[in-house]
Amino acid sequence: MLRRGESEPMTLEQDLVTWFADRPDWQRDAVALFCANEVVTPDQISTIADHLIAGTYPVGSTITVEDIPGTSATGGPVTLKAISGVAGVNALLADQVLTFGPTGLTVIYGDNASGKSGYARLIREAVTARIKADLLGDVFAKEISRPTGSFLYAVADVESSWHLGDISAQDLSGIRFYDEECGDAYVTAASEVSYRPSALTVLDRLSAACEALQKELNRRVSENTNTRPDLPLVANGTSAKTFLDRLSADTTTTQIDDVTTLSADHDATLASKLQEEARLRGSDPNKEKARLTQLASHWRMVKSHVDSLSEALSADAIGRIRDEKRKAKDLRAAATIASAKTFDTEPLAGVGATAWRALWEAAREYSVVVAYHDHDFPKTDAAVCVLCQQPLSEEGAGRLMRFEEFVADTTSRDALAAENLLSSRRDNLSVLQSLPAAVTSALSQLQSGGENVDALEAWLTTATSEADALVEWIDGTKADRPAGIETPPDIGKRCAELITSSESIDASNFNESLTRLGREVTELQARSQLAAAHDSLTAEVARLKDRQKLEAAKRLTDTTGITRKSTDLTTEHVTSVIRDQFTRETERLHLRKVTIDPTGGRRNVTLEHRPKLLGATIAASIDGVLSEGEQTALGVAGFLTEVMFDDSKSAVVLDDPVSSLDAGRRSRVAGRLVELAKDRQVIVFTHEATFVTALNKAARDQGVDITERAIIRQGDRPGKTMDKHPWSIKDTAARIDHLAAELARLQRERDQLDSDDYTKRAQEWGGWLSQAWERAVNLDVVNELVDRGTNEVRPRMFRMLVGITEQDDSDFQAGYAKASEWALRHDQAPETNFMAPEPDELESELNRFKQWVARIKKYKK
Repeated sequence: MLRRGESEPMTLEQDLVTWFADRPDWQRDAVALFCANEVVTPDQISTIADHLIAGTYPVGSTITVEDIPGTSATGGPVTLKAISGVAGVNALLADQVLTFGPTGLTVIYGDNASGKSGYARLIREAVTARIKADLLGDVFAKEISRPTGSFLYAVADVESSWHLGDISAQDLSGIRFYDEECGDAYVTAASEVSYRPSALTVLDRLSAACEALQKELNRRVSENTNTRPDLPLVANGTSAKTFLDRLSADTTTTQIDDVTTLSADHDATLASKLQEEARLRGSDPNKEKARLTQLASHWRMVKSHVDSLSEALSADAIGRIRDEKRKAKDLRAAATIASAKTFDTEPLAGVGATAWRALWEAAREYSVVVAYHDHDFPKTDAAVCVLCQQPLSEEGAGRLMRFEEFVADTTSRDALAAENLLSSRRDNLSVLQSLPAAVTSALSQLQSGGENVDALEAWLTTATSEADALVEWIDGTKADRPAGIETPPDIGKRCAELITSSESIDASNFNESLTRLGREVTELQARSQLAAAHDSLTAEVARLKDRQKLEAAKRLTDTTGITRKSTDLTTEHVTSVIRDQFTRETERLHLRKVTIDPTGGRRNVTLEHRPKLLGATIAASIDGVLSEGEQTALGVAGFLTEVMFDDSKSAVVLDDPVSSLDAGRRSRVAGRLVELAKDRQVIVFTHEATFVTALNKAARDQGVDITERAIIRQGDRPGKTMDKHPWSIKDTAARIDHLAAELARLQRERDQLDSDDYTKRAQEWGGWLSQAWERAVNLDVVNELVDRGTNEVRPRMFRMLVGITEQDDSDFQAGYAKASEWALRHDQAPETNFMAPEPDELESELNRFKQWVARIKKYKK
């Protein structure tokens, strides 16, 4: 009784439903299929994998308590009513209908190869069973057809139907099935009984689905691994190696571009460093010291010329030249103006102009050097004109003196001085218009020595071009004045580095330099390898992205949570209750000192319950102690234990549940099944006549209705259904009922039968009565003393022989003789003039048999 404030504890089904709500969407859909007694096909597994990888799986199903196997939508019992329309199943005869009693016990008898197991497998396909197997068609058929079959069933008396191949049989999952294969789920090869309610088998199937999906994803992971592109094997310790080690699905295209884009001078730098490394490996510290000193000397030589160019072509220097050119121009203009005013009356214009001054200076040089070297210029008395080579007239002499005075004048002299300065600047620049041989040689030596002179050579080319341009501008042949050269590379710094390196070289740092250079070469080579692998790196990142999705999908197949939940539910809802019910079932089947306990181990992700010998003083396995029949009984006990937890009281179906059982246990199983049939539909398929007898007896003893059905062969085809048992398996009471029914029919039809037909019918009835006497002695006397199945003698039943009287013997002898006399198996002699007995005589003999059987049965008590 609950205390105030306490709530009802959750049922197993409620607990499962709550847990399912938090499972991944695909698992909820799988559970919905299992609850409907369906499977997850390989194609569905592949589709699920596609969605999980793409992240497109839709919202999963909602599971309710009513969905869990063992329950129905209404909560009422589920019963089978009929199976019809069977075709393409094994080799079963088509167009047959197999019906079942709505309550009580339905016993379906069929000999081996009659088709009985075909119908049992068909039922197993539709209902809940521990073991499922493929339903085979007719393997001997010329054309394969799709198996068909219709199930008529009822849920709480409301009829419904389901057709083989439909997507759902949810209500039918409330029915439970047992056969020898299912028994292996209760009793394993190691005699382990793992009882778990059907509700928990959903977890087993979910775990199996997880494993199947995991297998599919692992296959795709393997395919993904096989598509891994070849990546470069770069040296350890390089940045390229670090990048490759950190390459992942998160690596961006920009990052790949960054590490695979080489600088413009990468190849040249690598080649230079490779050359330098090779050179160093063939050198020694002394040679290296001398080499560095020589390189510094070459740099100094180049620096001297670069300094000259830098100074001559600097913006300041060009500015000064600009000013000097402007001054010379201005002064010359002033002198020209002065000459124009002084010599405007001279025969020729242009005195004082540039050409004129050149002519005048040439005349001066000729006069003082050659013609009149001992006289000042110009010589005018008794002289010849140095220009025209004619004797000077007085006018000519005066003109020369005036010209000389003009040239000696300040204006002309300043203009000349300015022009001479500008000319000097031009001459200095003209020297810089080409590289001196020494500088060219020094550059060549530096380049051969591994020095980087590319930038300097580019600067020198620009500088010489600037010098050309500046000379042309001074000469007036170029209109635009150069702006000046940029600052040259810092040659002095490199000189200082070489000198410092040279001075510091010894054996130790020489080797360190070689090692450092080796690392630089390795780093550059690794970068080259990465650059060549750009496409492979991009492909690898794409593969890793796919791999990441696969691994994320695999995490949704982890069975750890399923195993844990299975264990928790088993411990909380099952173990103690199972133990009590299992013990009661084993006691009923006379399995002594056997109980069931959880092992703590796991098999197929379930918590196992293993049978245990109570009070055993020696450690022994169950299969080493129990017989094969006892182990079979354990399986039946496990199934019955599960059935007892079905509150819906739905039907149970058993196919040959007593294989390997002795007659005593067969009778106990029969009694237990009949007891079970008191409040639910029980359907039993069997090929054992003795088991049918035991079921009939138990049903009569317990007042349970029994429905007879049979499956026989028609020609060479199995699967013909009948609504009664064959005469050969009927027990005494059933044969009495059969004889009474046939006698009543014979009496009704007596007037319509001719003498031959009546005689044949009467003789047939007599043969049945004769066999009934034999069966009664066999079952009700002999079998009470000696079990026909085991030859076990039952001493306690020997007392029944005391009760048999002379009258009993007399009735048996007379009744059996009379029936045998009538039976068709005996040929009546013609001289006897045999007359068929009338119905009242037949009835009299039947009454004699019934009274005799009733008396004999009393002697058993």
